[in-house]
This record gives sequence, C-alpha cells and structure tokens, in this order.
Amino acid sequence: MTITQMVQQQQQRRTGELTQETRSKPHVNPYGTPGMSLNGAGDYRKTVPVDEGVVRQVKQLAFDHMKKGYGVSDGEDISAVIRNYTMSLSPEKRLSASWTLNEVFHSEAVRLGEFVHRQDPSWDWGKPFDVSILDGYRQGMDTLA
Repeated sequence: MTITQMVQQQQQRRTGELTQETRSKPHVNPYGTPGMSLNGAGDYRKTVPVDEGVVRQVKQLAFDHMKKGYGVSDGEDISAVIRNYTMSLSPEKRLSASWTLNEVFHSEAVRLGEFVHRQDPSWDWGKPFDVSILDGYRQGMDTLA
C-alpha cells in the first residue's frame, strides 16, 4: 500500500466517523457565533417571532446611535443585545432570530435617517445635526409628529 492510499484510507475513515457523530448531535457552526446550529437552517433569513421587549431595546439602541453618534456607532451594544437574546433560544432558532433583530435594527435606523434628513436635507450619516429634531420622532412610525 502506498502512502497516498494510506492517507486516503485514513481520510475516508475520519469522514465516516464525523458523519456518524453528526447524525446524533446538532451541527454547530464553528466559525460563527458560538451555539448557532446549522441543522435545518435552510434559508434562515426569515422574520420570526421575537420577544417584544428585545425589539423595543433594539429600536431604542438605533435611536441612541442617532442621537449620540449621529447615526453611527461601533455596533458592540447592538451585537451584545442580539447575542444575549439569541443565546437564550434553542440553537435551531438562533440564526433566524438574530437575522430578524438585525432587520428590526436596520429598519429603525433607516427610518431615523429619513426622519432627520426630512428636517435637515443637508444631513448625512455621522454628520452632526440639532438632536432636538428627534424630539418629534416616534419609534416605528414613518410620519412626522
């Protein structure tokens, strides 16, 4: 038996062992957020029900980013909120819940940006503006107060 054949045989045996191991355990993505399962993930980019308290918290963070950072931040706070919530869910639900909360955050940030831009057409992300503009903003509403 040649070295190439021995290596191929070892690789086939290891692949078989891994396949047997994963049949009984959920597959966890080793490159992403710890605890995220890829089993049955399919298209995880779908809106799923999430806790309303977390939704309010995510929208409040978007508002805080607009008020304190003129629409920009390092994103650590929103990542922590989403991670803390999703880790309380079963692994199979985490990807879609994380995607849903990211979409909520993004939608709220876009609404805030549009609101500020209607009040100050020269404004752009990260550029200072009179934050009193935000006094008339209502979360999730597309109309001016």
